[in-house]
Amino acid sequence: MGKAFDLPQLDELLLFNNEEERRGLQLKDPRRQLIHQGTLGHGSKRKEYRVFLLDHALVITEPDIVEGLERLWVVNHPISIALLQVSLNQTRSTLLGRISLPVGETRYQLCFSSLGKRFNRSKALTLLSQNAEAANTWIETVNAQRDANQQTAASNVLKLGQDILQGNGGNKVNCAVPYNNGQTIAYGTDDGVYLQSQNGTSRKAINLKNVQQVDVLEDLSLLVILSERSVFTFPLGELEMEDHTKYMKKIASHTSFFKVGTCLARTMMCTVKGSSLSSTVKILEPAKSPPGLKGQTTLSKKEDKLKLFREFYLATELYSVQFLKTKLCAVAASRFEIVDLETLETQALLDPEDQKLKFTRLIEPHPSCMYRIGDEFLVCYQEFAFYVNSSGKKSDKDVTIYWEGTPTVCALQYPYIVGFSPKFLEIRHVDDGSLVQVILESDVRCLYDTNLRTQDFAYQVSRQRESNVLVSCANQVMFLTPTSS
Repeated sequence: MGKAFDLPQLDELLLFNNEEERRGLQLKDPRRQLIHQGTLGHGSKRKEYRVFLLDHALVITEPDIVEGLERLWVVNHPISIALLQVSLNQTRSTLLGRISLPVGETRYQLCFSSLGKRFNRSKALTLLSQNAEAANTWIETVNAQRDANQQTAASNVLKLGQDILQGNGGNKVNCAVPYNNGQTIAYGTDDGVYLQSQNGTSRKAINLKNVQQVDVLEDLSLLVILSERSVFTFPLGELEMEDHTKYMKKIASHTSFFKVGTCLARTMMCTVKGSSLSSTVKILEPAKSPPGLKGQTTLSKKEDKLKLFREFYLATELYSVQFLKTKLCAVAASRFEIVDLETLETQALLDPEDQKLKFTRLIEPHPSCMYRIGDEFLVCYQEFAFYVNSSGKKSDKDVTIYWEGTPTVCALQYPYIVGFSPKFLEIRHVDDGSLVQVILESDVRCLYDTNLRTQDFAYQVSRQRESNVLVSCANQVMFLTPTSS
């Protein structure tokens, strides 16, 4: 097995490929434990690796002599134990595979892999154990530690709640929004919009095909729906009327998506008509503007509750937008654009002269969203997330999250940022980017994130014990719920 090390020795001996790996391992955390260690062979390279199982991660190292001292180089990237998979195969002689062994000798292959993308370029790594007992000990210890972690409060800050839809009949839910202080859920399916009151049953409210978005402007009592690329509004108070469809109004056609939020101290809605080369953006505001804030022409009739505030063109395809305090953040294929809604001046979010952001220009990252955290912004891409200040320069806060998965969507449940990848959710603390929890559920979709409606940080903090994120999983709809609530 070789010499055994304790945690302080391991901290001194380990050499990392980058500082981010060392910081992520958090060896000086008082909660850290060294659970198991041993020597395993790598047949194809004829090397021996020292392998360490910590309470939260597996670390594979290669012994080396550096300046006359024994050191341990970290191989690949440490694997979070929540994402770690290990299996056992038996190999006998060179005829049974690519691993070279003396004829007649038996070794046991331990196959280590991660559900994430960062370990060994998403491929499994096979190491050799001398005997079955040692190999089985590795598997049993890993499984026992994973199970133990799942029982601790520190590793279970969020959970998937109970299915909140009753009488849905198995309809696939395309979109959903809570309103009336979360007492009612409106959700869209391929055949219309349904309403679900708390502790009640679902009922169909509107017949429409292929409903892809639904939202509520509560201060205007308006339901907003995207159906077959057309945007409709519907007064909430008329849903009980027998002939309620006559109150529905089409306010936009050929629409890619819409967004509701707060900007310039009032409710606004944005509709986007896009193509692969350009996007036309319309900003709508309440028809009765507050004093001193003049809008432009009304959409149609005087009684309309929304009127046109701004319309502009961007020479890029947009995938989403977010309302900031006085501006609009537009998410394009590889960048964030910031549009001043008063002057319509446009500029890139990130400062192109900032050398600290050079890493974002080495690849073509895929933007997702951004959140105000204190006086700074947490900017989320599918590849990574980091902080910038209001000038678009990288924050002095040395926090960069390199996602284990490839989150197509992120959501904020303060103080955690949640990345939604196809096979799991990864939950990280916004203060230091540390991986706090992994929820192993496939195809969990984020339907609604309350914190995307506003960039009011005080509001986000005040709701940290509330359920802010609505998701769907296995044809059920539920809140992502803080376990301490």
